[in-house]
Amino acid sequence: MSGSIVKLGFIGCGGIAGFHFNHFNEMLPEARVTAVCDLIDERAAAAAERFSATAYKDYREMLNSERLDAVYVCVEPCAHDGMELMAIEKGCHLFVEKPVALDLAYARKVEKALADKGLIHAAGFQDRYIDFIPTMQNWVSANQVGFFNAWWVGGMPGVWWWRNRKTSGGQAVEQTIHIFDMCRNLFGEVVEVQAFGRRGVIDDVDNYDTEDASAVNLKFESGVIGTVYSGCFVRGPGSKCGIEIFAKNGHLEYVERVSMTIQEQNRNIFCKVGNDYGQESDIAFIDAILENDQSLIVSNYNEAVKSLEVTLAANRSMDNGGELIKLS
Repeated sequence: MSGSIVKLGFIGCGGIAGFHFNHFNEMLPEARVTAVCDLIDERAAAAAERFSATAYKDYREMLNSERLDAVYVCVEPCAHDGMELMAIEKGCHLFVEKPVALDLAYARKVEKALADKGLIHAAGFQDRYIDFIPTMQNWVSANQVGFFNAWWVGGMPGVWWWRNRKTSGGQAVEQTIHIFDMCRNLFGEVVEVQAFGRRGVIDDVDNYDTEDASAVNLKFESGVIGTVYSGCFVRGPGSKCGIEIFAKNGHLEYVERVSMTIQEQNRNIFCKVGNDYGQESDIAFIDAILENDQSLIVSNYNEAVKSLEVTLAANRSMDNGGELIKLS
């Protein structure tokens, strides 16, 4: 497809779609948004005007009417109702925002369909594109890691669907999944999950039924162990997102999307994020399509399915009194 223009369609034109829209101003003419779809007419119309695209309310109509090369799926977690499978059937490459579904069986069905069609695929774990992540991976590989602690602690997002476990999956699945994915990116595959959650800290939000806080213990195939904490109850100082790694000969602290600090006996290393990692995730997707090279994408759909499996296992463990869940 080298030398062609990649025609893009967007299913969902909300906040996360806007994050991607901002990147395409820099990527034209290699990629062009030609069709957009949203259940809220005003959002679809605004996106269509921005890109001189065609607006739709129903993704089925969009996929049947347009000849698209690739589709971005930017919908709330509970809304994955077949749109990916229809896009794949139409031969569209696929970028799906996280979490890629709330139903693991559905996500695996999409994963198989992508493989069967040989399509390029990516998922919205843009943190994998941060410039110093390879340094972190190399440090973890070179050091004997004992354990880690990780956090995503802050306030509650204001969108309607977030406060309900049925529509969002809960904080671990919808938000802290970025941290779970980075842990997998650093330590490898998870083999055991045990989690505990608590409620009752937030008592003044209508239609709220998810965990206020959770602690998820992970055991990796490599032998590394650690705990990932989530909390959406903080309304003042005290927010914290990142990973702290303790090794035999040093310590690494990753402040999510901000910095990395390595402390060893004879040296200290400090790096701030120096690249637009969100932009790079979209560029990688378009380049992979143009070059027909899936290896250009470091956050693919398969990886997203594995991270989803871990977070759904955490929910299951929470719901069953801290049951130990073994992953295959």
